[in-house]
Amino acid sequence: MGCHREIDAVAAGSFLHKDPPAIRGHGYVVSALEAALWAFSRSSTFEEGCLLAVNLGDDADTTGAIYGQLAGAYYGVAAIPRTWMDCLAMWDLIEAYAEGLFRCGVTPR
Repeated sequence: MGCHREIDAVAAGSFLHKDPPAIRGHGYVVSALEAALWAFSRSSTFEEGCLLAVNLGDDADTTGAIYGQLAGAYYGVAAIPRTWMDCLAMWDLIEAYAEGLFRCGVTPR
């Protein structure tokens, strides 16, 4: 592949052959990506994978954010537990921004 060796390993599926504590989402972005992909590959719902990702510890917010982006794109917003969304500050604003971004992405230029 020609990238950095750790990036090549993740791209080749290193996360498929590891379990905690070998999977850790500490502050290095490649580790956080590997941890998020591990959680995604080990789960079948948005909620299950999100909990796997953040409960790895270390840099849980980064791992959770990466997981949320991947799983959100895959499962869609309807898969996010409503009770989680109800707890977010300014959810209406977040939703409005998301709708605007979506419209920009599907509008021909």
